[in-house]
Amino acid sequence: MILHLVWLIPALLLIALVLIEPRRLINAYLFLIVFILFAFTIAGFFVVQLSLWDKQTAIIFLIGGLLLIPLSVILSTIYLLFNGRQMMTFEGRRLANLLSLFYGLTILITLALHFLNHYFLIGKITELLDSLLIYGSFIYLSYIAYGLFYNLFPLTYQPDYIIILGSGLMGDKVPPLLAQRLDKGFFYYEKFGKQPTIIVSGGQGKDEAISEAEAMSRYLLDKGLASDKLLLEKQSTTTLENLTFSRNLIGESPDTRPRFLVVTNSFHSLRAGIYMRKLKLKGRSVGSKTALYYLPSAWIRETAGLFLMYWKWHAIIIGITILSWIRSFFF
Repeated sequence: MILHLVWLIPALLLIALVLIEPRRLINAYLFLIVFILFAFTIAGFFVVQLSLWDKQTAIIFLIGGLLLIPLSVILSTIYLLFNGRQMMTFEGRRLANLLSLFYGLTILITLALHFLNHYFLIGKITELLDSLLIYGSFIYLSYIAYGLFYNLFPLTYQPDYIIILGSGLMGDKVPPLLAQRLDKGFFYYEKFGKQPTIIVSGGQGKDEAISEAEAMSRYLLDKGLASDKLLLEKQSTTTLENLTFSRNLIGESPDTRPRFLVVTNSFHSLRAGIYMRKLKLKGRSVGSKTALYYLPSAWIRETAGLFLMYWKWHAIIIGITILSWIRSFFF
């Protein structure tokens, strides 16, 4: 029973925080911590039960369980490298498409350096890389885990406005990634009796023939959206600008607090929701489906974006880690 309290108390805290405000980033960290503590609790009970088993069988199961940890790291690294190749094949060689490849190579190089630990300096560098990788991977996995959980929340209100966030165009055409957002937004528009007003939000990039909002509006009008239920926001270039300019477009104020539904892709919905909270927009964000091969790099980009939102806290933690590492050279 005492073992259960190890994960149950933080789990109850997590439930309370989610019910109060699901769009807080601390929920993501606590979510993964609860999951890890729960896993350790189950492992603890399993170890206790091993004492009742045949000794040889117990040893085999125990070794097998311990091997799962390095095996999961190796398999994850292989998948990241494979995914990096997929991204280059399907999406091109832009930096944003190579993130999973770089992540996999970083893990691979760090693992390789462990075989050279007998060299003092290399051993020390490996220690630092281990610490930074563990910290970065914890952040990455916490965003993925809570992001998936966040997208499962049912929509319990009728929105007054549906904001569909833009993404890159192919000339003046809507690519599949953006089409998924638009289809999701149109689905909710029809679900709520065609009552909400849809705001398509996105400016014009250097390689785009028209603004994202213009291309998105054409797509929705072709699907049968009534023109009087459509607003265009054509100036934004970031998620924060998407939401800020869309709010300004309708004159949202503390006296008129409409409810919003922000539609984006699944990997981006958590960050969009956090921005909504910062701007005091009532409502929530939802994510449309995304091709599986696209998700690892997309989640890394989201991790970087969320990292920069709270960079001061991360800088303190990383700074303490590096200072502790430097101190280890002398003590």
